Amino acid sequence: MSKTLKRFYIFLIGAALLWIGFLIRLGYLQWKYRNISPYDPYTQRPYLKRVVGERGSIFGRDNTVLATSMPFFRVAADPGAWSETEVKDSLKLLAEGLSRLFPDVYPKPENAYRFLHERWKSGDRHVYLLPYKLLLTYAQQKAVAELPLLRHKPGRRALVVEKITHKRSYPYGRLARATLGYLVNDSVAWRGLESAFHEVLSGEERWILVHRLPNGIEIPLEDLTEFEPQAGADVFTTIDPHLQDIVTQALENAIKRHQAKDGVAILMEVTTGEILAIANAGEEFNHAVSTLWEPGSTFKVATAAALLEAQAIQPDQRFLVPASLKVADRTLTDGHAGGSMTFTEALARSSNVAFASLCYKTFGQNPVRFYSYLERFHLLDKSGVSLYSEPKPAYIPPRSKYFNPTTLPWLAIGYNIRLTPLQILAFYNAIANEGRWLPPKLVREIRYPDGQIRVPELPLPQRIMSVQTATTLRRLLRKVVEEGTAQSIANPLYTIAGKTGTAKKVERGTYVNRYRASFVGFFPAERPRYSCIVVIDDPQEGGIYGAEVAAPVFREIADAIVFRDLQVAPRMLDPLPDRLQPTLPVMVQKRVVPLYNVLSISTPDRPETRFVRTQPNTHYVQFLPHKAQLPEAVIGMSLRSALAELESAGYAVYWRGKGPFVVRIERRSNREVLLELGDEAPF
Repeated sequence: MSKTLKRFYIFLIGAALLWIGFLIRLGYLQWKYRNISPYDPYTQRPYLKRVVGERGSIFGRDNTVLATSMPFFRVAADPGAWSETEVKDSLKLLAEGLSRLFPDVYPKPENAYRFLHERWKSGDRHVYLLPYKLLLTYAQQKAVAELPLLRHKPGRRALVVEKITHKRSYPYGRLARATLGYLVNDSVAWRGLESAFHEVLSGEERWILVHRLPNGIEIPLEDLTEFEPQAGADVFTTIDPHLQDIVTQALENAIKRHQAKDGVAILMEVTTGEILAIANAGEEFNHAVSTLWEPGSTFKVATAAALLEAQAIQPDQRFLVPASLKVADRTLTDGHAGGSMTFTEALARSSNVAFASLCYKTFGQNPVRFYSYLERFHLLDKSGVSLYSEPKPAYIPPRSKYFNPTTLPWLAIGYNIRLTPLQILAFYNAIANEGRWLPPKLVREIRYPDGQIRVPELPLPQRIMSVQTATTLRRLLRKVVEEGTAQSIANPLYTIAGKTGTAKKVERGTYVNRYRASFVGFFPAERPRYSCIVVIDDPQEGGIYGAEVAAPVFREIADAIVFRDLQVAPRMLDPLPDRLQPTLPVMVQKRVVPLYNVLSISTPDRPETRFVRTQPNTHYVQFLPHKAQLPEAVIGMSLRSALAELESAGYAVYWRGKGPFVVRIERRSNREVLLELGDEAPF
């Protein structure tokens, strides 16, 4: 036998002996500690467990709760604290109370009585009154604590209350969720205010003494209702839930109508910079604050402001605009013939050639000067909003290697720079505020449990242009709506000032024939109270331009707000009977509102009833609540609407006569009706 083979056999024998020794040792340990639980170190002595205080809430502008944490409890009893007399006198009452509060767990009081009596006789000191997985709300826990044998008495703790978790709740569902953020697994803050103010919202951490049973259940040795860690601070925002709902509904309807990829809408208060509403399509991601987009023609107002501040042009100055502008190897056109126009007309028509040529002529030899104006306008830096996710604008610096002869003229019309919608809106808000820039404000204050109040720090307000320039721009932007690209949203009852924008999208570094439509402005134009921006990303139906896609959404938001705000509500004009807005005496609200939106007919009042009675005048259609029930509710409707409502409700319908609407209804049987048509309104 060779030496190698001998060594191999010796190695096998040695390994086998080691395994045999290991198995013998394992068997010995199992026999020796056969009666000892692996939880013995815990059962022998208590240990400390971390407990976190309740997370602070997030409130809206009107102090309504936008996000809050709901505490959930588990309750147990200590039957050893009950005397025999107490059990005889009160255990039945306790069982009846548990059956009344939790009928699914204890359908009959006898079930609870038998269970608790057996545990009391066996000497148990910790008995869960309900299944372990069943958690109670604060109100339920308080109700249990008032039951016989469980009420608190000096020197005795018959009820053990364990707080298990604080579950995050958002009462308004998905409304503004991208801005509020999320709390994953009720512990990890993700995006939005939940993330930006996580340390402030988080409750105090404390350690509580617990006792662990062999089955792994932890029994607190201190009552958490008396040993409560301090809650987190509350964050009070500027979001108005009512206005947020208006803005969100208008945006979502537009996204569906145009089959768009994405979209945002933001509403601000001009004089304070407070963000009243911020909506993102789907509320999955906060594009309004976190996504950089090329603004397109809405940026021409920044170019106009720079030209006016540099005194390079006057609003009524007339100049010749060529049909195209060639710079290096690129040619810029407007899609229409050139000609003579004033600066006011150039902005109203959104002339690319006019703005590119004027900017190139004024700042071409010194582009740093143009950038200095943009920096002063706060268009090259963050707005400072209280969210971590705001990026810095992206642009080509004038002295970088990427700066070329085409950079400046294309920058003048909204390309070669990317901004968030909020950063653009803050600039327009400054124009409405007589040239005074205000940082967008999303959080008004933070209130701590001890009563302290802290206001988050924001960039300081700053005058970014002269009052004269701001006043001129307000007049020019009003002309855009009255005579320019946004004429379709002009309203005779109040004035709007703003600018349309249509920007080509970039895919894989190349501009493609897909677009991002926008409109940004303020209202009422003569005394601005609100500023607003709407951006619709990649519309597929109903047009591609800002005037067609985004401006009507702005008008819908403005209409809904103006007629509800007494400070800006217009004076009602005398109606002209021969020019009333088209309507029928009774309508189905959800069906007629989209039609009126398309026709740019205002419907300022939206009652909560399904059916509405109408009062038309020259300028809009007023909706009044119509509380009648089917089948009588169809009186005043068109025949088509009446048929749709009645047949969907299971009625067999017949009709007679001629006329535009139903004037009378006759029941032939319980589910059979006869409609009579006529020309005279029934109301």
